[in-house]
Amino acid sequence: MDNEKDDTNNKNKDTKLNNNSNNIEKKQRSLFKTITIMIIAVAAVVIASSLVGQLLDPRYGPFLKVVVVAIIGYFVINSLATVLYKLSYDALKKDAEIIRILIRIIGAIIVISIIISFLSEDPIIAASIGTITAIVIGFASQNVLGNLISGLYLAITRPFRIGDRVTVFGNTGIVFDIGLLYSRLRTDEADIILAPNLSMVSTTIIIRNS
Repeated sequence: MDNEKDDTNNKNKDTKLNNNSNNIEKKQRSLFKTITIMIIAVAAVVIASSLVGQLLDPRYGPFLKVVVVAIIGYFVINSLATVLYKLSYDALKKDAEIIRILIRIIGAIIVISIIISFLSEDPIIAASIGTITAIVIGFASQNVLGNLISGLYLAITRPFRIGDRVTVFGNTGIVFDIGLLYSRLRTDEADIILAPNLSMVSTTIIIRNS
């Protein structure tokens, strides 16, 4: 009997080791695939932009740079966020989603800053950007920028986490995403609630135990 138990335990251990080994291999293949796709996409965009740049009027150079930065930024940010999420998931579990959110928010801010710097090379465009920016900030800072900053605040302080069941604005649901402007909750009826991040910071939230 003891020998049979030992054999069973050894088989279970071997099975667990094999499963862990398979999971590691799958994760490595997935990460390699993500990085490969990112590199190919970036290379394709750079080559295409260089070819288009030779045919394009120099006046439109800044606009071409904006398109290139936007496309490359999209692939790099999403790929980096995905890679870091997968690498940290085993250690952080649900909290790993916070890393992906932070990478996307910070990446978006960096890309926007680079785009503005390219557009500012043209004096006329720079003046237009300054005027438009002042108007946008004046009218939308309390909403868009407020939600953006609140999203970053929620991702850092984590008053609630991805997967928590919360009640906000009289609605109860499970938090499954904290985006740039909105936090998303899924109700028991599979409905999606979009809650502005600014409101999530300023209102009372009930975190359910179950």
